Amino acid sequence: MRRNRSTKLLAVLLGIMLFGAACGSGGGGEGGEGGGGVDVEDIPDFEDITAGGTLTMAGTSDVDYMDPQAGYYVISGALHRGVSRTLVTYKGTKDQNDQNTLVPDLATDTGTSNEDASEWTFTLKDGIKWGPALGGEDIPGVTGEEITSEDIKYGIERIFIPSVGAQYPFYYDIIEGADEFSKGDADEITGIETPDDKTIIFKLEEPAGDWPYRVAMPATTPVPQRYAEQFDKKKDSDYDNHVVASGPYFIEEWKTEERITFARNEHWSAETDEVRHAYADRVEVRIGFDPNIAVKKIQDGEFTIGWPDAQPTEALLEKTVTDPTLSKQYVEGPSGCTRYIYMNTTEKPFDDPLVRQAVNYAIDRANLKRLQGGEVTGDIATSIIPPGLNGHLATSEFDPFPSENLAGDMDKAKELMAEAGFADGYDEEIFVVGSSTPPHDKYFESVRSDLEELGFTNIKEKLPEFPFQYSQFYGIPAKNVDIGISAGWCKDYNDAFTFFDPLFHGENILESGNSNYAETDDPALNDAIDAAARLTDPEERDSAWSDVNKQASELGVWVPWSWDSDIVVFSEHAVGAYYHTFYNAIDWVNVGILDAE
Repeated sequence: MRRNRSTKLLAVLLGIMLFGAACGSGGGGEGGEGGGGVDVEDIPDFEDITAGGTLTMAGTSDVDYMDPQAGYYVISGALHRGVSRTLVTYKGTKDQNDQNTLVPDLATDTGTSNEDASEWTFTLKDGIKWGPALGGEDIPGVTGEEITSEDIKYGIERIFIPSVGAQYPFYYDIIEGADEFSKGDADEITGIETPDDKTIIFKLEEPAGDWPYRVAMPATTPVPQRYAEQFDKKKDSDYDNHVVASGPYFIEEWKTEERITFARNEHWSAETDEVRHAYADRVEVRIGFDPNIAVKKIQDGEFTIGWPDAQPTEALLEKTVTDPTLSKQYVEGPSGCTRYIYMNTTEKPFDDPLVRQAVNYAIDRANLKRLQGGEVTGDIATSIIPPGLNGHLATSEFDPFPSENLAGDMDKAKELMAEAGFADGYDEEIFVVGSSTPPHDKYFESVRSDLEELGFTNIKEKLPEFPFQYSQFYGIPAKNVDIGISAGWCKDYNDAFTFFDPLFHGENILESGNSNYAETDDPALNDAIDAAARLTDPEERDSAWSDVNKQASELGVWVPWSWDSDIVVFSEHAVGAYYHTFYNAIDWVNVGILDAE
């Protein structure tokens, strides 16, 4: 059984615009050869970091919402790393290869399922208590009380309460009774059972082998119904300004577009939390800076580390990665994003696999990467899934359309066009949409040059400002876009399902808010996606998604060209700063301050 994805695809479209700076409108410029940032071996171990002091961060953007159910920005997710806890979460470790590992958080383990992964059970730890609300307010009957299974149930039910405006219902609408609850036909979600304060059971309408990943998202943060319900009954919930902490910090002050401060939650017990060391006594975030100004202030020592969006661009990017000192004061990691060019499989001549293969061979991916800023901005992509997700295939092990230096093979491309019946080129009009926002305008010119050399002599173009190519063209099949130049996608959580289901499953092609831009509807691929989604064994799931990655990439409906990397800076005052691949940020809950007192 599959669900209606209309809500999902609107939210995921927003995710492309907002979730993960690397798939935003920015890009490097002519970046230099990267030194890779701080050597992981030089990052102190946790036991060698001294607690105390004030951690300061500088950045550009505010959270979209403080409410964990409503938030969608990567910034919101990074913030809740220290404010909120979920049933399971991601390991705190400087080893990026191990950061995708789920560990218990509120729960005693990462969940147990029945045989087909349609029912999941979690047991809560003892001694995890509510902290203060935003502003430091102690809530009678809440603050200092233990978090229960009912609190988790209400947090997830809030995802379907209209006043909350949650962005993630599509990952949880498979819970039995969620549809009836969202329509107002039921007072609770019947598929979430809480037989006692320590046990929560999820009964699903279809198997979900990745359910633990879904309940690791901030959207599943527990919320005390006895307090939050008064805000949720309003037309627009105001819980945003009353969020109750469950992590090591509570939000002391939030002055929108200016600053956020955190103070220690005295009800947090380190003995129950193997992930967050919470070395700093206080955390102060200043926002509203231009990205390069924020970066410069951090490098000058005015702030300890960068907020997720404080990333250098253009000349400062080159200086950051080449300067002997500054190159040891940044962390780098995969953003979980893939940039790609897509072809519409319902429009001629791109309904022909040979033509799609020809375009894949023709595109100079190396030049696109150069225009983006060079190798420091990430690897050139040769398949769909980026590094850090299960199913990723390194270029050295899989490249279905190989060329020297990944710069294209025009001779091979023209051979395939001839085989498709277009030896003299293709003179009919093709509609190509990119973006006028730099450096996307340069991407367009590079791709147009390749297409014209391949024989496409009649290109009609549209170049809206970023990100309107998505909402005005790519997401509307009736616009009949033949080729989209400026497309990108970022993970929602560390599983390939978040790529293949919305982007390649034929049942997810919608009249508006569509994210299967190529309108791919391949029965064998649809079945492979469904089969992989059911698997619970990590090794089997990884293998299945690798096979799906090969299968989808070989269809040639995409020309993937970049697996983006993030670069986040820190000052000489930071101790133990490392990049976390789920949060696309420095894992600030585990950063110490030099000479802390």
